Amino acid sequence: MDHKARLKELFERFLQDQCTPAEVEELFSIINKGPVSDELDPFLDDVWAKLETYPSLEGVHSRRLFQKIKAKTAERRPVRKRHKWLVPLRVAAAIALIAAVAGILSTREEAPEKIHFITKATEPGQRASYLLPDGSRVTLNTGSSITFPGRFNEGVRSVKLVGEAFFEVARDTEHPFIIQSSGIKTSVLGTSFNIRAYQGQNIEVTVATGKVQVESLLKSASGDDQVVVLTPNKQAVYDPARNSLIQSSVDINKFMAWNAKELILENTSLVDAIFMLEKRFDQKIILKNREMGDCIIRKARYEKESLETILKGLQLLIDFKYEFNGYNQWTITGKGCE
Repeated sequence: MDHKARLKELFERFLQDQCTPAEVEELFSIINKGPVSDELDPFLDDVWAKLETYPSLEGVHSRRLFQKIKAKTAERRPVRKRHKWLVPLRVAAAIALIAAVAGILSTREEAPEKIHFITKATEPGQRASYLLPDGSRVTLNTGSSITFPGRFNEGVRSVKLVGEAFFEVARDTEHPFIIQSSGIKTSVLGTSFNIRAYQGQNIEVTVATGKVQVESLLKSASGDDQVVVLTPNKQAVYDPARNSLIQSSVDINKFMAWNAKELILENTSLVDAIFMLEKRFDQKIILKNREMGDCIIRKARYEKESLETILKGLQLLIDFKYEFNGYNQWTITGKGCE
């Protein structure tokens, strides 16, 4: 097969996106050796006539390369009157291919950068602080994890959270910081706030500084969007079972106590207190009488006390008995609260 016939064959296969990697290398090798447009002119018109049947090569050429080709094509090659620009995607293919034939395309497309995701997690009883690629800092509570890209793209700074974390977000008004946690999305520009999103529990977003938008990923029963905007000492609670998003005023110190290695129980149900104690000490606490779960702990604060010391203290507030069963397991029994 002579030079022109081979070039024509490769060019037509390239148009139809049927070239193997080796054939693409061969075609570009021929093109890069020098101008070849005169050799292709005899059948270029046939290519134009058949352009409607060719698949788009928009996906093969990056947008940046496409713009470069478009500009250079306008400078170097006059438009043929009978060449019709059919549809935008066909135009992209035509410009890219004519540019290649004219010797303009001297560089190959770079493969799209693969996004590398990083996951950081804490074991039960462990807490850890991490610096994110944009300079934001996240502190994970016990038994939590966060997933984020190795480098944020040019649009938004997006991360995924399971468990509880305190965020100190670097301010960037052009790139919102978005946290996805179970059924909600939290959006900020630069602020500090706490998210508690353990599986099987209500999700809580509590703001310390700045302003935060919390949005349910599901519409309400009436079909309306569920969105609240929080300011300092405001909290949004999302109930996945009821698909409800409620805003209220709170004391931020209560919800930030874990970050200072404190445990503050204030108007907290016993079942919620047990959940926090299990996470804090990596122990299993069995509540024999479920009705006791609704008992309210009005006010209690602990720092470095052991689990047994805390249980003894809670006995002064709620009438119950506890027993250590071995294998990191405790049992609480009682009649419940009136």
